[in-house]
Amino acid sequence: MSAAAPRRGTAFAVVGKIVREATRLDPAGVHLRWGLRCAVGAAIPLLLSLGFAHSLLGVAASVGAFNTGFASRQGIYRTRATAMLCTAAAMGIATLVATQAAGNAVASIVLAAAFGLAAGILASLGTAATVVGIQTLVALAVFSQFRVPLDQGALLGAMVFAGGVLQTLLLVVVWPLSGFTAERKALAAAFRALASYAEHFPKSDLQSPSPATFAALSDVLADPKPFARRGEIAAFEALLGEAERIRTSLGTLVTDRHVLDLGANAEGARAIVELGEGAAPILLRIAEALERGAAPDDWNDSWESLEARMERLDRRAPRATIDDAQAMLGQLRAAWRATEWPAAEAPETELAFEPPSLPSRLSMALQTLRANLSPRSTYAQHGVRLAATLGVATLLAHFLPLQRGYWIPLTATLVLRPDFATTYSRGVARLIGTLAGSILASLVVALLHPGAQTHFLLALAFATIAYIVFAANYALFTTAVTGYVIFLLAFGGLPEHTAMIDRIEATLAGGALALCAYAFWPTWEREIVAARLAGLIEAQRAYSRLLFGAFLEPRATDERRLHDAQLVAWRARSNAEASVDRMLNEPVAPTALTVRAALGMLAASKRLGLATLTLSARLPDPQTRPRTDLREFADGLERSLGEIATALRERRAPDALAPLREIQLAFVERVTDAADPRARALVSETDLMVDSTNTMADVLLRLHGAGDAGGDETARAEQPSA
Repeated sequence: MSAAAPRRGTAFAVVGKIVREATRLDPAGVHLRWGLRCAVGAAIPLLLSLGFAHSLLGVAASVGAFNTGFASRQGIYRTRATAMLCTAAAMGIATLVATQAAGNAVASIVLAAAFGLAAGILASLGTAATVVGIQTLVALAVFSQFRVPLDQGALLGAMVFAGGVLQTLLLVVVWPLSGFTAERKALAAAFRALASYAEHFPKSDLQSPSPATFAALSDVLADPKPFARRGEIAAFEALLGEAERIRTSLGTLVTDRHVLDLGANAEGARAIVELGEGAAPILLRIAEALERGAAPDDWNDSWESLEARMERLDRRAPRATIDDAQAMLGQLRAAWRATEWPAAEAPETELAFEPPSLPSRLSMALQTLRANLSPRSTYAQHGVRLAATLGVATLLAHFLPLQRGYWIPLTATLVLRPDFATTYSRGVARLIGTLAGSILASLVVALLHPGAQTHFLLALAFATIAYIVFAANYALFTTAVTGYVIFLLAFGGLPEHTAMIDRIEATLAGGALALCAYAFWPTWEREIVAARLAGLIEAQRAYSRLLFGAFLEPRATDERRLHDAQLVAWRARSNAEASVDRMLNEPVAPTALTVRAALGMLAASKRLGLATLTLSARLPDPQTRPRTDLREFADGLERSLGEIATALRERRAPDALAPLREIQLAFVERVTDAADPRARALVSETDLMVDSTNTMADVLLRLHGAGDAGGDETARAEQPSA
């Protein structure tokens, strides 16, 4: 399977972007405390092995602890510990089988290919599973150079596992002393995102606040600290509830501003903008208080300014808009009070986020793995590509005249990724870092002539640096890892520091092999971006169905199902936006969707999301009269969104959709309670839903229409009429 031809004029830009990404330093990615804690875990086994004759066992335990440390960036509490223990166990098994296959070329090649295939498919379970797979392949490559009897191989595997367990224990023991840093940080990020949205209402034209931070926050609270009281966790869940209600109210006010603009009420629209600007400082103070773990600072000036803006809005806007603004002010006050309320004083209440049981998690994981055991799955394709690459890399490691041939599969493992941008930026960074690390280690050896204790100190120093800069720059990280491996194995008795040329040659071979493998068999994001967008539309369709169901049958409303469906839609949006971003970084012309078509679909789906967000603020009470006049529109919207999602997946123009505009206008004519805010919201938001749905259909018609197939025009966006 060959790569498509690069787009003219973009190849050099893509190369420049890859180099910039490989050399970019992100100061926010420097994590000193995390790096020091993980470095302690890698140092303890080496320290214990000083003075003993079995230094190789200390090396094995240190490798287990070092690599397991990177898994501690996955999940929050239980999920983080689980990811670390799974990493330790998988690395221990890989160590055992690698030492038994060492020296046998056929067995080593088959083993590397099998583990590569499994790691590629395992990535379908998420980033934590991806880390487990990568670290397992690293252990397989590192210990493939040790040919030992079965009992010694089992002992080495056990020591690798023990090192990982030690690293996990060092993480867990600090949980009772660490407070609620993760919860406060996630909540602060959510309130900062709300503050930014409120401050820029004019730039938030028909877009809801970004759901990404709220999805991340929900993940944090769904993974509660094992040693926390239920009341403590409930206090943070209450703050999440207030944040979500504020998000809904802000989105509703953006819709109100748009409606006032269309109705030539510029003063009212401007008053809404000013109200948002007044709410932003309060939201920021809440975020800052959460980060500090203390009550908000002096608030009188902020509230006085906000109340003055509310008075101006009261004179310029209709009653419904004023009610929306008053609701937001009430939610701000509730969030402010919740921030002042220490978590330790929170009452013991039922938790909103109960962790799923182990059987249900295993069942879902097995379903995901089965679904990806298909040639059409991008994860299965990556698994096959990774298996073939590691098989060839292991073959080269056995037959090339290199003393450190294991660096070939090791480098290929760390470079090859499912997407183009990460593979090539990591490839460049890996080559730069290995070259720099090898030269630096050789210079250190020439100057210091280190012995065992110095090897220990140097390995510890490089391990610490690797952890600290891991998320800041991959080239720096690779430089530090190279130094760590060199001095770690030298501590174990191997003359690694004398093999600089072999190591560089093996790294160049492994990196080139990974880059060539991706170039020969790429899995371009352009091929799956349509499926990601279809998944987003299907998630919005499911959420819309539940929302309208709450109006059609108020007594049967299930708020938990509504919230879960909203979370699914948020995550689907994040996945779709990330997919479009990756497509923009590829040096080949899009096929399933043009860039403008993909951006047009995203923009239209955001307007649909804003409409559903506004309706969620108008949900009726269980005693409210059912709105049976909405049924035809709800059914038509569900059919239309389903057809658009199917057309996206099948890469065709949508078939005839439901006549949503006619249905919506007929609904407007039947509305007799126009003074009711809920009725007005239904009129305006169904209008926006029609426009969004028609825009998405129009994008696909322009893309696949007979007279304009494959065009790259900007999708026509209808303007709401309400």
